Amino acid sequence: MKILIVDDHALIRKGLKMLLNSCNPTWEIVEAINGIQAIILAPKLQPEIVLMDYSMPKLNGQSAARQLIKDLPGIKIIMISGFISSDNVRGLLQTGIMGIVSKTAGTEEILEAIHHVSQGKQHFTIDPSINQPDEEVIPRKQEKAKKQTNPGLLTPRELEVMQLIVTGYHSDIITQQLEISPRTLDVHKANIFKKCHVHSTAELLRYAYKNNLA
Repeated sequence: MKILIVDDHALIRKGLKMLLNSCNPTWEIVEAINGIQAIILAPKLQPEIVLMDYSMPKLNGQSAARQLIKDLPGIKIIMISGFISSDNVRGLLQTGIMGIVSKTAGTEEILEAIHHVSQGKQHFTIDPSINQPDEEVIPRKQEKAKKQTNPGLLTPRELEVMQLIVTGYHSDIITQQLEISPRTLDVHKANIFKKCHVHSTAELLRYAYKNNLA
């Protein structure tokens, strides 16, 4: 498998390359120093997966990802960032990227993201316990029913939990901030998924943005 690392910081690029090579010597790791170079090199290199820094000068990760997906429809992009706001997550999802991983993620998280994405699944650091294949096309009647779901069905606490999830907080941070147990959080999540008629975090993100809940 060929992986393209795109980051304007040489230390981060080299460190990530060494990490991936040590984990799987069969992977071919190539580098680009910014989004512009990535757009130029990708058609020649034909990488299966791109690990893209979100914040880069001249051309940010979102713009570079949009162009790469346009030029190479089958390419799978994982965005890496220290923090991505809800508005920016909306834009990233619209580009068609496959994953978002925090810069603070450990080795296991990065490898898991690569594994999921290589299998055609989405992977979002916002909730690493839920990573599902891309959602299938929804029949028109079913899609209409989802859009008509009344956001008011969510309790104030459930709405609060949803907003924290789609903003990008991990489960442990949510439990600390709301002062609830992991079990209680799981119950809230289950209720939110059921009421919003979604089955994955990716679907919940889309639902929240369509209904102006994020």
